[in-house]
Amino acid sequence: MKQYIARRLLLAIPTLIGVSLIIFIIMAVIPGDVAVAILGDAANQKTVAELREQLGLNAPLYERYWNWVSGMFSGDLGYSVFLGGRPIADLMVEHFPVTLNLAVYTMIIAVLLAVPLGTISAIRHNSWVDYALRVFSIIGLSVPVFWLGIMIVLFLAKTFSWQPELSWVSPFDDPWGNIKQMIWPSVTLGYFQVAFIARMTRSSLLEVIQEDYMRTARSKGLNERVVTVRHGLRNAIIPIVTIGGLQFVALLAGVVVTEKVFNLAGWGTLLVNGVSNRDFPLVQTIILIFAGIVIVANLLTDMLYAWLDPRIRYQ
Repeated sequence: MKQYIARRLLLAIPTLIGVSLIIFIIMAVIPGDVAVAILGDAANQKTVAELREQLGLNAPLYERYWNWVSGMFSGDLGYSVFLGGRPIADLMVEHFPVTLNLAVYTMIIAVLLAVPLGTISAIRHNSWVDYALRVFSIIGLSVPVFWLGIMIVLFLAKTFSWQPELSWVSPFDDPWGNIKQMIWPSVTLGYFQVAFIARMTRSSLLEVIQEDYMRTARSKGLNERVVTVRHGLRNAIIPIVTIGGLQFVALLAGVVVTEKVFNLAGWGTLLVNGVSNRDFPLVQTIILIFAGIVIVANLLTDMLYAWLDPRIRYQ
């Protein structure tokens, strides 16, 4: 296991380098001038040229890439070119609690609802309960996150005169206020997660239910709940864990949209604002950090396999 983890960590290095190259090239070829975006179209050419020189935009691409990557590995994330030259590290730390708060609530909703709903759907196979839960899942998979968020905001605004808060409330300062503020964004983001994982739970458990050892367990007189949970769900959990790990990527993508819809000042909103204002250093850094999070999540998922199923051994 230790050798496997070491190999995966070593493979993460070229993966991050490849991602950083792709991000940097995309940012470099996007039409538009960062200096003009900052100063405005009315700025004279001399001022624009001076700002380009100050920001290092006149340097060759390879030099700019090396400065960015070497700074990342040395702990210097650079400076935002649009937000008053503030250090990107400070911006990331400042906005991280909001994104973490939203992600934690979303995962809680997904874990508490997805597996039980998928299990019930499999046990009540082809019953009205199964059909209802399947319709619920199909809707969740079909509806875009941004559309669902907008519809929830419009419904709450028209029905209850509800509006998104202008500033984030910490759960440590006001737990109930934080829950009221974050529940609807979490539901919006969590619906897709619940639908996807519930469908996978149902499919995986239906395959396991037909196995001989399940019939043997029932013939021994074991309670159906014990048979389903201890013997069935435990053997069906590997595909569910796989999908859960992959859904973490969808969670990061949904965070970007959901935060913007519900006026939450997290990493997602920071990324959208960075793209809108052509703040390329900020955008590059956030996307690269997201890529690192995905790599770590996949590694943790693979490690969880061995813990859940002793038959799995990484040599």
